[in-house]
Amino acid sequence: MEIFEKSRGPGGRLASKRIDGLRVDIGAQFFTAREPRFQEVVSHAVDAGFVKRWRPRMGTFINGHAMASPDFQERFVGTPYMNAMGRYLAQSLTITTQLQVATISHHDNQFHLTSTDGDVYTASQVLVTVPVDQMTSLLPSYDMGDIASRFTMEPTWTVVSDLETSLRDRHDNPLDALFGGDHNVFDFISTERSKPGRESSYVVTHAKPDWSAIHIEDEPASVQNQIDTALETIFGVSVKPIIAHRWRFARPTDPTLTTQKGVFEIDEGLWVAGDYLAGGRVEGAYLSGIEAAERLNR
Repeated sequence: MEIFEKSRGPGGRLASKRIDGLRVDIGAQFFTAREPRFQEVVSHAVDAGFVKRWRPRMGTFINGHAMASPDFQERFVGTPYMNAMGRYLAQSLTITTQLQVATISHHDNQFHLTSTDGDVYTASQVLVTVPVDQMTSLLPSYDMGDIASRFTMEPTWTVVSDLETSLRDRHDNPLDALFGGDHNVFDFISTERSKPGRESSYVVTHAKPDWSAIHIEDEPASVQNQIDTALETIFGVSVKPIIAHRWRFARPTDPTLTTQKGVFEIDEGLWVAGDYLAGGRVEGAYLSGIEAAERLNR
């Protein structure tokens, strides 16, 4: 078995970025575990020290105002950053990183994978986990129109800012994280310092998909300025800009639309999998991958 990963390591949406000697989560800010198989693997990851429970003081936006909104949802984060969950799952695997497959074709009873560097690899079975929007060019010999039109993805701009002061709602209640609620820009805001093992004063803001789509081609500095201005206006804090990151394919447009068990067979021996086929979320990605592995092993 060979695994090709175009990034520096496994994890996908469990992404983090090094900034001034610190790591900050720029992808998923947490994950939940609801299905028994995923609950079991998360429990083992907690015991092994790769994952910890996160108990933030939650808030949301109501009529555009930040309000405390405590709940009892059990949330988890990777330790010391989100990608640790990916590293935990990949411990027994050999992965070729920073190798991007450009096209996959089938002839002479084999699949031929051509990298962007022009190298060709052959396989009898292939599992593709790239975002659905990228599969048309990756699989030029196959008609991907149906799946690409049904399982569309939405973008998200993610902004990292430095706030020395804490976030508080309009009644001065301290907050660690907020869902976007009815705010027209914010989708989710998370303070790094509230997570186990994090020491930075960084705040991560995911913008709403609709807002992100409108500003998808804006310069990162412009997006950073708009998000930071909104934070300053809402919370009355001083914000230092850090980075803005564009996720073109952040999450499924319709998370209720799924395939059977989160996988799709394109050709005999050729499967696609991904969180977008299983309702989104980190748990969806895991369950989709497990199902795909079982199908291939048959």
